Amino acid sequence: MVWGDCMLPDGQKQEVLQREVTLILESEAFARSKANRALLEYLAKECLAGRGDEITEYGIAHGLLGRGDEFDPSTDPIVRVRMRRLREAINGYYAQHDDRVDRLNIPRGSYALSVLRVEQPSPPAQQAEDAAAEDPVRAEEAGAEGSAQPVSDAQAADRRKMRKLFGLRFVLFLIVAFAAGVLGHGIWHEVVPSKAVETALTEPGYPVVAIAPFDNLTDRAENDTYEKDVQRQLAGDLERFGRVNVRVLNADLNSELEGADYVLRGSILSLAGHLDLSVALVDVETGEELFQTRMSDPVNAQGIYASLRAVSHRISSYLAAQGGVISALGRPDAGATSAPDSVFSCVLQADAFLNDYSPEKFQTAYRCFAPFSDILEADAVGSTSFGTLMLHSVPDFQFMDTSGLPEAMQSTPEKLTEYAEGLADRFPGSDVVFILLGAVYNVEGKTDLAIRALRQALELNPANPTAYGVLSYAYLSADRLYDARDAALRAIDLSANASAYMYLPVLVSGIVHKNARMVDMARKGYADQVGPSRNILLLAAASMIGDRDEVERLRALVGSPDDPLAEIRMFVQGHIALSAIAGYLERAGLDVPAPECLPSETGSGAYSAPCAP
Repeated sequence: MVWGDCMLPDGQKQEVLQREVTLILESEAFARSKANRALLEYLAKECLAGRGDEITEYGIAHGLLGRGDEFDPSTDPIVRVRMRRLREAINGYYAQHDDRVDRLNIPRGSYALSVLRVEQPSPPAQQAEDAAAEDPVRAEEAGAEGSAQPVSDAQAADRRKMRKLFGLRFVLFLIVAFAAGVLGHGIWHEVVPSKAVETALTEPGYPVVAIAPFDNLTDRAENDTYEKDVQRQLAGDLERFGRVNVRVLNADLNSELEGADYVLRGSILSLAGHLDLSVALVDVETGEELFQTRMSDPVNAQGIYASLRAVSHRISSYLAAQGGVISALGRPDAGATSAPDSVFSCVLQADAFLNDYSPEKFQTAYRCFAPFSDILEADAVGSTSFGTLMLHSVPDFQFMDTSGLPEAMQSTPEKLTEYAEGLADRFPGSDVVFILLGAVYNVEGKTDLAIRALRQALELNPANPTAYGVLSYAYLSADRLYDARDAALRAIDLSANASAYMYLPVLVSGIVHKNARMVDMARKGYADQVGPSRNILLLAAASMIGDRDEVERLRALVGSPDDPLAEIRMFVQGHIALSAIAGYLERAGLDVPAPECLPSETGSGAYSAPCAP
């Protein structure tokens, strides 16, 4: 029967409730679960303060779990899940302590703690056993027929001595047991600290993402074991990008989020047939949900962890890749500001330049890195970002108009190669370093070396869309058109907002293989590309699929260049691809240099002078 609840004024009842809460919190099971500890402490505090009837689902979500004002219980069941687990944990405690008469209880449909008094009538045999345990002397003196014998004064004195000795031993046992429990509790917290677990950090100034354990919403308690698995897989994948500092939380609580910029939380919706995850990125300071998605992957013969890796790769790429959600939030052209004394702010300035190849943005980003030469020695992401600026400042490569750049900002192929190879020696575990090295080798016509470097980048981080994107260009240079298409499509799939340059290999592959559907899809994505090569390639695409109106429009824009392929050869070095593009440009009415003037299949002619008309 219910003995009382925490709202009753009877002080004794509150003492019993406080005692039960304390005993449960000190148990080993609750020492291992910070989430259950925090929720029980929160409920007990509110109840003992007389606010038990005022506890609401929203109050718990907002006051304890860090949810913002937009929290909607109909779409976010976090409080109900936590309450279910707390009830299960309390029941589990009393299952191991079934001798407890007073038991903590949280009635269904309520958040107020109460105490349930459990009557425990003992069967006759148990009563006899209990009586014997209480009085071992009496048990020994009981005759075979159960008849009592008269007790002498000496026997009575001996009996009192034995009772006293038994009582002392029992008290000593309790003291030792209590001491062992306290010591064990202390050792547990030394071995398994309750504070958030932090992974290896990058340089200061990079955003901090705290990852909470995922909630198991599959209605199968045995799936709780996957909550940490999902969390740890995401933490490892996010950390590989180097653009964020990652913290792995023991529990999704306000107290755990101090010092974090964002918290990534989510739910496991299904593990049957498909691994189905829902994730959200939340601004810690404002509580605003910045990104939300739901992703799934079939669970096939390779097992659940293969599916987990596949889903985690997409989520981590969406968030932490160059141009991903987190970088976009801080990018200058997105209206955000970041600390001027942070390398990450310079990385974002370089990202902004790559959006449109603006010489003004280039100079802003280049100057941003100047004060950080010492820091860059130990920062792979920052060093690589600066190297990307160097790549685009080589006049021979024609990535951008370098005529207006100060001479000190311009670079040479030799200087750039030495820089990129030096980074690979200094940061052999960084994927972005090998992406830069592969891009340098590719633009220099060293196609085989480029492909090797970019495959190494993917070994280090198979979720980086930039690695797939640059690899697709290296495959184009080797005329491996199907490989180029597949790598580019993988880059697009991994990108939260795919960059226009990723569509070029798909476009070229479609042109070569006369795949109108693929060309039509790719030209829409490539239309946002900035640069003089865009209209030339779009003209070839329109010519291939027979879009006459588009051919006329683009023909007027491009005019009659002496060498229409001049701006393309740096990106498309393969003989087969260039020949196909040239053929469709001629069909559109342009004069194209003779094929023998084009670079060879290996791309060794990347620095050839433009062919004469």
